[in-house]
Amino acid sequence: MLRARLGEAAGGVYRGAEMEAVRPLLEVQRKWSRIPAADELLVERVKTREGWHLFVYPFEGRLVHEGLAALLAYRLSRIAPITFSMASNDYGFELLSGVEPPLREGLDGNLFSPHGLLDDITAALNAAEMAKRQFRELARIAGLVFPGLPRSGKTARQLQVSSGLFFDVLLRYDPTNLLLSQAAREVLERQLESTRIGTTLERIARSTVIVTEPRRPTPLAFPLVVDRNRERVSSESLADRVRRMQMALERAAG
Repeated sequence: MLRARLGEAAGGVYRGAEMEAVRPLLEVQRKWSRIPAADELLVERVKTREGWHLFVYPFEGRLVHEGLAALLAYRLSRIAPITFSMASNDYGFELLSGVEPPLREGLDGNLFSPHGLLDDITAALNAAEMAKRQFRELARIAGLVFPGLPRSGKTARQLQVSSGLFFDVLLRYDPTNLLLSQAAREVLERQLESTRIGTTLERIARSTVIVTEPRRPTPLAFPLVVDRNRERVSSESLADRVRRMQMALERAAG
Protein backbone atom coordinates (compact mmCIF):
# COMPACT_ATOMS: atom_id res chain seq x y z
CA MET A 1 0.00 0.00 0.00
CA LEU A 2 2.75 2.44 1.00
CA ARG A 3 4.77 1.48 -2.05
CA ALA A 4 1.77 2.33 -4.26
CA ARG A 5 1.24 5.68 -2.50
CA LEU A 6 4.90 6.56 -2.98
CA GLY A 7 4.55 5.55 -6.60
CA GLU A 8 1.81 8.15 -6.95
CA ALA A 9 4.01 10.73 -5.21
CA ALA A 10 6.81 9.88 -7.65
CA GLY A 11 4.45 11.07 -10.37
CA GLY A 12 3.64 14.25 -8.46
CA VAL A 13 0.28 13.04 -7.08
CA TYR A 14 -0.39 13.52 -3.34
CA ARG A 15 -3.72 11.97 -2.34
CA GLY A 16 -5.06 12.17 1.19
CA ALA A 17 -4.25 14.20 4.28
CA GLU A 18 -1.37 11.90 5.26
CA MET A 19 0.45 12.36 1.96
CA GLU A 20 -0.11 16.12 2.06
CA ALA A 21 1.34 16.20 5.59
CA VAL A 22 4.58 14.53 4.49
CA ARG A 23 4.75 16.39 1.18
CA PRO A 24 7.60 18.71 2.31
CA LEU A 25 9.74 15.71 3.31
CA LEU A 26 8.96 13.91 0.06
CA GLU A 27 9.93 16.99 -1.91
CA VAL A 28 13.29 16.99 -0.11
CA GLN A 29 13.58 13.28 -0.89
CA ARG A 30 12.89 13.99 -4.56
CA LYS A 31 15.42 16.84 -4.61
CA TRP A 32 18.25 14.93 -2.94
CA SER A 33 17.63 11.47 -4.37
CA ARG A 34 14.42 10.01 -5.79
CA ILE A 35 10.94 8.89 -4.80
CA PRO A 36 10.72 5.28 -5.99
CA ALA A 37 7.84 4.30 -8.25
CA ALA A 38 5.87 1.12 -7.54
CA ASP A 39 7.98 -0.84 -10.06
CA GLU A 40 11.33 0.49 -8.84
CA LEU A 41 13.75 -0.42 -6.06
CA LEU A 42 15.64 2.58 -4.72
CA VAL A 43 19.21 2.08 -3.49
CA GLU A 44 21.03 5.09 -2.03
CA ARG A 45 24.81 5.05 -1.69
CA VAL A 46 26.08 7.72 0.71
CA LYS A 47 29.60 8.49 1.94
CA THR A 48 29.86 10.16 5.38
CA ARG A 49 32.43 10.39 8.14
CA GLU A 50 31.04 7.10 9.49
CA GLY A 51 31.83 5.24 6.28
CA TRP A 52 29.90 3.98 3.27
CA HIS A 53 26.13 3.60 3.60
CA LEU A 54 23.83 1.53 1.41
CA PHE A 55 20.16 2.36 2.00
CA VAL A 56 17.72 -0.04 0.29
CA TYR A 57 13.92 0.46 0.30
CA PRO A 58 11.82 -2.62 -0.59
CA PHE A 59 8.88 -1.51 1.68
CA GLU A 60 8.15 -5.09 2.80
CA GLY A 61 8.26 -4.85 6.62
CA ARG A 62 10.96 -5.09 9.29
CA LEU A 63 11.26 -8.90 9.50
CA VAL A 64 11.72 -9.28 5.75
CA HIS A 65 14.21 -6.41 5.71
CA GLU A 66 16.26 -7.96 8.52
CA GLY A 67 16.61 -11.13 6.46
CA LEU A 68 17.33 -9.20 3.26
CA ALA A 69 19.99 -7.07 4.98
CA ALA A 70 21.83 -10.16 6.20
CA LEU A 71 21.44 -11.83 2.80
CA LEU A 72 22.83 -8.86 0.84
CA ALA A 73 25.66 -8.37 3.34
CA TYR A 74 26.61 -12.03 2.92
CA ARG A 75 26.49 -11.89 -0.89
CA LEU A 76 28.54 -8.68 -1.01
CA SER A 77 31.10 -10.15 1.39
CA ARG A 78 31.62 -13.06 -0.99
CA ILE A 79 32.74 -10.60 -3.67
CA ALA A 80 35.26 -8.81 -1.43
CA PRO A 81 36.23 -9.01 2.27
CA ILE A 82 34.05 -6.49 4.09
CA THR A 83 32.27 -5.96 7.43
CA PHE A 84 28.81 -4.40 7.75
CA SER A 85 26.67 -2.86 10.47
CA MET A 86 22.96 -3.25 9.77
CA ALA A 87 19.72 -1.48 10.66
CA SER A 88 16.16 -2.20 9.51
CA ASN A 89 12.69 -0.70 9.72
CA ASP A 90 9.37 -1.15 7.91
CA TYR A 91 10.53 0.88 4.90
CA GLY A 92 13.98 -0.53 4.22
CA PHE A 93 17.40 -1.34 5.62
CA GLU A 94 20.92 0.07 5.86
CA LEU A 95 24.31 -1.56 5.40
CA LEU A 96 27.22 0.48 6.79
CA SER A 97 30.84 -0.41 6.07
CA GLY A 98 34.24 1.18 6.53
CA VAL A 99 35.22 0.61 2.89
CA GLU A 100 33.24 1.06 -0.30
CA PRO A 101 31.03 -2.01 -0.86
CA PRO A 102 31.18 -3.75 -4.27
CA LEU A 103 27.65 -2.69 -5.17
CA ARG A 104 28.15 -2.53 -8.94
CA GLU A 105 29.71 -5.99 -9.03
CA GLY A 106 26.87 -7.29 -6.89
CA LEU A 107 24.19 -5.80 -9.15
CA ASP A 108 25.92 -7.33 -12.16
CA GLY A 109 25.81 -10.69 -10.37
CA ASN A 110 23.18 -12.29 -8.16
CA LEU A 111 22.76 -9.65 -5.43
CA PHE A 112 18.95 -9.61 -5.64
CA SER A 113 18.48 -13.01 -7.24
CA PRO A 114 16.04 -15.48 -5.62
CA HIS A 115 18.26 -18.37 -6.77
CA GLY A 116 20.22 -20.01 -3.98
CA LEU A 117 18.17 -18.13 -1.37
CA LEU A 118 17.89 -20.91 1.21
CA ASP A 119 21.59 -21.78 1.12
CA ASP A 120 22.67 -18.14 1.27
CA ILE A 121 20.28 -17.09 4.03
CA THR A 122 21.20 -20.16 6.07
CA ALA A 123 24.86 -19.19 5.85
CA ALA A 124 24.16 -15.49 6.41
CA LEU A 125 22.04 -15.84 9.53
CA ASN A 126 23.64 -18.92 11.12
CA ALA A 127 20.32 -20.70 10.75
CA ALA A 128 21.88 -23.96 11.95
CA GLU A 129 22.38 -22.50 15.43
CA MET A 130 18.85 -21.07 15.33
CA ALA A 131 17.52 -24.52 14.35
CA LYS A 132 19.32 -26.01 17.35
CA ARG A 133 17.41 -23.64 19.65
CA GLN A 134 14.14 -24.42 17.86
CA PHE A 135 14.84 -28.15 18.22
CA ARG A 136 14.64 -27.78 22.01
CA GLU A 137 10.88 -27.25 21.89
CA LEU A 138 10.37 -30.02 19.35
CA ALA A 139 12.39 -32.43 21.48
CA ARG A 140 10.19 -31.67 24.48
CA ILE A 141 6.98 -32.22 22.48
CA ALA A 142 8.34 -35.44 20.96
CA GLY A 143 9.23 -36.78 24.41
CA LEU A 144 12.97 -36.88 23.85
CA VAL A 145 13.57 -34.73 26.92
CA PHE A 146 11.57 -34.80 30.14
CA PRO A 147 11.09 -31.44 31.86
CA GLY A 148 10.56 -33.15 35.22
CA LEU A 149 7.71 -33.39 37.67
CA PRO A 150 6.05 -30.29 39.17
CA ARG A 151 8.17 -28.60 41.87
CA SER A 152 11.18 -30.69 40.87
CA GLY A 153 11.52 -29.83 37.20
CA LYS A 154 14.79 -29.54 35.38
CA THR A 155 16.38 -26.16 34.92
CA ALA A 156 16.37 -24.43 31.55
CA ARG A 157 20.10 -25.05 31.37
CA GLN A 158 19.64 -28.81 31.87
CA LEU A 159 16.95 -28.96 29.17
CA GLN A 160 19.16 -26.98 26.81
CA VAL A 161 22.08 -29.36 27.31
CA SER A 162 19.89 -32.45 26.87
CA SER A 163 18.16 -31.22 23.70
CA GLY A 164 21.46 -29.91 22.33
CA LEU A 165 23.02 -33.36 22.80
CA PHE A 166 20.14 -35.00 20.92
CA PHE A 167 20.47 -32.40 18.13
CA ASP A 168 24.21 -33.00 17.71
CA VAL A 169 23.80 -36.80 17.70
CA LEU A 170 20.97 -36.74 15.16
CA LEU A 171 22.80 -34.24 12.97
CA ARG A 172 25.86 -36.48 12.91
CA TYR A 173 24.28 -39.93 12.64
CA ASP A 174 20.78 -39.29 11.23
CA PRO A 175 20.90 -36.00 9.27
CA THR A 176 17.63 -36.79 7.45
CA ASN A 177 15.69 -37.12 10.71
CA LEU A 178 12.25 -35.51 10.45
CA LEU A 179 12.72 -33.54 13.68
CA LEU A 180 15.81 -31.85 12.24
CA SER A 181 13.93 -31.02 9.05
CA GLN A 182 11.02 -29.63 11.07
CA ALA A 183 13.32 -27.45 13.19
CA ALA A 184 15.04 -26.03 10.10
CA ARG A 185 11.70 -25.43 8.37
CA GLU A 186 10.24 -23.60 11.38
CA VAL A 187 13.30 -21.36 11.62
CA LEU A 188 13.14 -20.43 7.94
CA GLU A 189 9.40 -19.79 7.92
CA ARG A 190 8.64 -18.39 11.37
CA GLN A 191 11.78 -16.46 12.25
CA LEU A 192 13.29 -15.60 8.87
CA GLU A 193 10.11 -15.41 6.73
CA SER A 194 12.02 -17.01 3.86
CA THR A 195 8.89 -17.36 1.72
CA ARG A 196 8.22 -13.62 1.84
CA ILE A 197 11.90 -12.88 1.23
CA GLY A 198 11.78 -15.07 -1.87
CA THR A 199 8.62 -13.34 -3.07
CA THR A 200 10.25 -9.95 -2.51
CA LEU A 201 13.34 -10.96 -4.49
CA GLU A 202 11.14 -12.18 -7.34
CA ARG A 203 9.36 -8.82 -7.37
CA ILE A 204 12.68 -6.96 -7.34
CA ALA A 205 13.87 -9.10 -10.28
CA ARG A 206 10.93 -7.68 -12.27
CA SER A 207 11.62 -4.13 -11.11
CA THR A 208 14.14 -1.49 -12.10
CA VAL A 209 16.94 -0.97 -9.56
CA ILE A 210 17.71 2.75 -9.25
CA VAL A 211 21.01 3.70 -7.58
CA THR A 212 21.46 7.31 -6.44
CA GLU A 213 24.38 8.96 -4.63
CA PRO A 214 23.06 11.71 -2.35
CA ARG A 215 25.58 13.88 -0.53
CA ARG A 216 23.89 13.12 2.81
CA PRO A 217 21.29 10.72 4.26
CA THR A 218 17.85 11.51 2.85
CA PRO A 219 14.50 11.76 4.69
CA LEU A 220 13.82 8.07 3.92
CA ALA A 221 17.23 7.16 5.35
CA PHE A 222 16.91 9.31 8.48
CA PRO A 223 14.89 6.76 10.58
CA LEU A 224 17.43 4.04 9.76
CA VAL A 225 20.32 6.23 10.92
CA VAL A 226 18.42 6.95 14.15
CA ASP A 227 17.72 3.26 14.68
CA ARG A 228 21.39 2.36 14.31
CA ASN A 229 22.44 5.18 16.65
CA ARG A 230 20.05 3.80 19.25
CA GLU A 231 22.47 0.92 19.84
CA ARG A 232 25.44 3.14 20.61
CA VAL A 233 26.82 3.73 24.08
CA SER A 234 26.97 7.47 24.66
CA SER A 235 26.68 9.97 27.49
CA GLU A 236 24.39 11.97 25.20
CA SER A 237 20.69 10.98 25.26
CA LEU A 238 19.10 9.52 22.14
CA ALA A 239 16.62 12.42 22.04
CA ASP A 240 19.48 14.94 22.00
CA ARG A 241 21.27 13.06 19.24
CA VAL A 242 18.10 12.82 17.16
CA ARG A 243 17.40 16.53 17.70
CA ARG A 244 20.91 17.41 16.54
CA MET A 245 20.55 15.19 13.47
CA GLN A 246 17.15 16.72 12.73
CA MET A 247 18.53 20.26 12.91
CA ALA A 248 21.33 19.31 10.51
CA LEU A 249 18.78 17.83 8.12
CA GLU A 250 16.58 20.92 8.28
CA ARG A 251 19.57 23.20 7.66
CA ALA A 252 20.57 21.15 4.65
CA ALA A 253 17.00 21.12 3.31
CA GLY A 254 16.67 24.87 3.75
